Amino acid sequence: MSIEAIGALGAASSLSASGALQTASLSAASPLAEAARGDALSGAPRADFMDALGAGLSRADGSLRHADAQLRALSAGQDVPIHDVMIAMEQARLDLTLVVEVRNRLVESYQEMMRMQL
Repeated sequence: MSIEAIGALGAASSLSASGALQTASLSAASPLAEAARGDALSGAPRADFMDALGAGLSRADGSLRHADAQLRALSAGQDVPIHDVMIAMEQARLDLTLVVEVRNRLVESYQEMMRMQL
């Protein structure tokens, strides 16, 4: 989610029951918006949360596909060491567990934000 989208959500949710604006949304010149765009001192782009999440999902998908290919080769009678298959399956299980835990934390954080009273 971009800073602009978060700012729009903040502006939409910051209206009180009387309709007065309690807080201002993030502007393009805010320090948070600049931090999201890149490192202010060096000018280098910073890693985005969505990039890290996408890389983690890609890694989990790759390990699941590798474990599946190893298991299919073993069941087809190919010469695949059983310990390599078990290691690949355990790595895939750990990666999938990590993905599920990250998803659970994201859902929990979203629910906590929705429970906040402004």
